[in-house]
Amino acid sequence: MRRPALLTAALAALALVGGCTIGGSEPDPAASSAPAPASSTASASASPSASATAAPDGPVVLALGDSLAAGYQPGGSERRDTAYPALAAARVSQGGTELGVENLACSGETTGTLLEGGRCDYAEGSQLAQAEAFLRERGSDVRMVTLDIGGNDLLRCAARLQVDAACAEQGVRTVAKNLPTIVERLRAAAGPDVPVLVLGYYNPWLAASYLGTGEAQLDAAKTAYSGLDAAIEKATKAAGARYVALDAAFAFDDESPTTFNGREVPTNVAQVCTLTYICTAFDVHLTDEGAAVVGRVVADAARKAGVS
Repeated sequence: MRRPALLTAALAALALVGGCTIGGSEPDPAASSAPAPASSTASASASPSASATAAPDGPVVLALGDSLAAGYQPGGSERRDTAYPALAAARVSQGGTELGVENLACSGETTGTLLEGGRCDYAEGSQLAQAEAFLRERGSDVRMVTLDIGGNDLLRCAARLQVDAACAEQGVRTVAKNLPTIVERLRAAAGPDVPVLVLGYYNPWLAASYLGTGEAQLDAAKTAYSGLDAAIEKATKAAGARYVALDAAFAFDDESPTTFNGREVPTNVAQVCTLTYICTAFDVHLTDEGAAVVGRVVADAARKAGVS
């Protein structure tokens, strides 16, 4: 059955984490009019080699993470040149120095594989070690480091359309154990003057009411999401990095009525349906508009951190 399959996809997408518009709002201009970065590492493979594309010359953003940073699309392709790190770099470039992007993200990466390797092919053995090597070699060119990681630690907690609360709690504990090491090592490798921005996650289960399925699991999913985000925020701040919340962009607390696809729904539901593919393709990855919105949030955080 197509709709029940969504819940499994939704939990997976929280782990992995062109659209419509809400209430007649226009798409974010960064999706179409912002200048492209000077160059960026791009791959359509689910298991990219970090050395497959030469790093761009000049000032760069070093982007790390999972499928959200890799620009994963329904069907399995990746569009790194229009993923949120590239769009954030383009927005920052509008106000000053043109920034390229070195995107080391790996679709399906967990906190454990980012530390130890085993998911994607990196010359240094793991995404984190590759990032540290890049910072040693090109640290003077790096203007900021971005990271989203931790969602895939919950992927195994969905089976037969059920969210295993105990499993999700264990996944959050794994993130709480591994992420401090990841952020501390990035913070040390980047040096004191390079901002390290670590993203929280959005909650795709807000769409359950629109899709008419999975509502019985909504509370368990909300608990899992909230625990994950809290663990990310705590580890980020403890390491002296900058936590970038997506709450406002996804209107988590806004239940005022609006319209999506001809139906009246709460604004937070319409927002998650607009910024992800969950309500159109049963996939929680970011639409073009979603990538643009997250790119804007990251660019705003970068400017507050002094990146220009």
